[in-house]
Amino acid sequence: MTITPEQPTLIGSSAVYLRCYPYDHWDMAAHRWALEDHAQQLGLGTPRLYLDNGTSSSALRPQLRILLARASKGLVDTVLVPGLWVFSLEGATADSVAQFLRAAGTQVVELPRRRTRAEARA
Repeated sequence: MTITPEQPTLIGSSAVYLRCYPYDHWDMAAHRWALEDHAQQLGLGTPRLYLDNGTSSSALRPQLRILLARASKGLVDTVLVPGLWVFSLEGATADSVAQFLRAAGTQVVELPRRRTRAEARA
């Protein structure tokens, strides 16, 4: 589900989840800033960052586990991600993480895809 700026949702606790492998010395700053900006546009305030930097999608992801535990307790209303690939590079696994979050009552918001110049002209 994608929330657009035309449909602002004021929700209690929002989060950003990022995972990068191999380790990113910049802590995925561009993704983080884009997600934080998107959260502001949606009226979600400043989201809490959960970052598994240098962690393969097939390895234990401690920040994801914390995020899932908090969501299952109703402590996270919205999770913003650049794409479901941050949960796993395997589509079915990424989808199952998103489904778990949704079942816990947490919205999963992906960054809107940037349109190409050709798409913008059409």
